[in-house]
Amino acid sequence: MKTVYVNVRHFLFWYGVYGFCEKSCNDEISLYADKERNLMLGYFDISTEPCLRHMLEHELDREEDRELFEEIETFLQGSSEVAYSFIYPRDKGDLANQVEHDAPVNEHGHRPVYISMFSKHSSAWDIREIEKSIYILNEDFLHLEIGSIEFLDIPTREETKASFELDYEPYI
Repeated sequence: MKTVYVNVRHFLFWYGVYGFCEKSCNDEISLYADKERNLMLGYFDISTEPCLRHMLEHELDREEDRELFEEIETFLQGSSEVAYSFIYPRDKGDLANQVEHDAPVNEHGHRPVYISMFSKHSSAWDIREIEKSIYILNEDFLHLEIGSIEFLDIPTREETKASFELDYEPYI
């Protein structure tokens, strides 16, 4: 059994965890095999159903973003609780950025450079919901025997409040 270490990219996640605003519904997480972050296991974008609906209504263009728009629409209309969207290498420069873990290959035999997880399991992210998602991601891509999950760089409530008041609250 091994510990998987997770880093949540956006501070907005912690604003919600500490109750300064609504919990986030889209985050990016990096998973590591070690606390020092020397061995990355994977990097994933994770989005909840409300986030995906917001993207369709306010962010994506049905024509310009047709493929992603249709993937999200199909997921929301379907019965699956989880689905994935993959971005594959677009040019030779992207080839070095393919994920190293198990993932579907495209018609050229390339693995994705970016993986987004769509989830209906929760309407917003907190520590417990991200942990659940990591177990799902592990089952689908990493295939590790996870004993525990540990979050890295957890800010204190005071640090989070100061950041919220300076970087977020003035703009809402």
